[in-house]
Amino acid sequence: MLRAAVIGPGRIGSTYDDEVTHPKPASFFQGEHRHPGLYTIHPVNHAQAYLTTAGYELVAVAGRSQERIDRFAQRWGASPYNDAATMLAEIQPDVVSICTQSAEKAALTIAAANAGVKAVIVEKAMATSVAEADAMIAACEASGTLLVVNHPWRFSPMAREAKQRLLDGEIGALGTVAGWSRGGMLHGGTHTIDMLRFFGGEITEVVAWGPVADEWSDRNADGMVRFASGITGFFALAHDAFAGFDLRGASGQISFSTAVGDASIVRAELLEPASKRAYPTISTRSPFAEAQIELSPTQRLLAETRDALLDGGQVVSSGRDGAAALETCIAALISAKEGRAIQLPLADADRAIVIPNR
Repeated sequence: MLRAAVIGPGRIGSTYDDEVTHPKPASFFQGEHRHPGLYTIHPVNHAQAYLTTAGYELVAVAGRSQERIDRFAQRWGASPYNDAATMLAEIQPDVVSICTQSAEKAALTIAAANAGVKAVIVEKAMATSVAEADAMIAACEASGTLLVVNHPWRFSPMAREAKQRLLDGEIGALGTVAGWSRGGMLHGGTHTIDMLRFFGGEITEVVAWGPVADEWSDRNADGMVRFASGITGFFALAHDAFAGFDLRGASGQISFSTAVGDASIVRAELLEPASKRAYPTISTRSPFAEAQIELSPTQRLLAETRDALLDGGQVVSSGRDGAAALETCIAALISAKEGRAIQLPLADADRAIVIPNR
């Protein structure tokens, strides 16, 4: 049994699911009721996800607001602490979820690693600068701590199946990948950028445009990325578009949105295979990932973290993945403000972005 603790007894740590006035079971969100977001299937909050995932015992909570700490402790049965360092020393948890604001995550992750925690799960955005993310990774690698970043799309069955179909060559060689979302680059865009990397690989260059301000605050943007493979990706966050992804290959297309069951693959074939021309073609469209989804992304994340610790399994959202998405998002903000292409890795690793409290 892994002993878990939560640092940050607020929204994502404890109360996120309370915002749904009339919750429905996972079985409701199928067919005509396909749910419009990853977070509709509960639990999303870390506390309840620990309590409903086999292999975990929720033992402690730490935070700054005594009122929130006490409310969390009473609701979820965890020992309350108003100091994270004291909690880490006295409780010695195996797994810690860091659900604070982004500016606090680096110091808390490093403290948890230095305290001997086996795994740290940090909410996105994992930090406010590349330097902070690098320090988090270094501390966890030095202590042998598994660092996991909660980019929930990576725990979506639709995204997993889309990736497998791509790897199986069902649409041929990948030519481009595009993603649509909403919100600031670090707060909301990190999901989209992380998915571009999930399908396209390492990103080497970013060009973006969007709102410009004197201060370095989190803002939305549209733009393009160049992958190490040479292909191009696109992202759009500036116009509040419904979230979704499009992968186009040499012989087909994969598309999916945040709605369960809203995923399809198009395969194109030459009408006359022996023809010297690349047309005419005929295409077939087929749905995929329509199975009923019972587990929330947070539960899937915790299950994979558990399996990695106990059985040596793999977690698909590592600290390095989170850091790379963060770096790309910061590069997009720099590009939009300075009007130039930004090469990765960033020359200014200390460039910090202010992320508004949520």
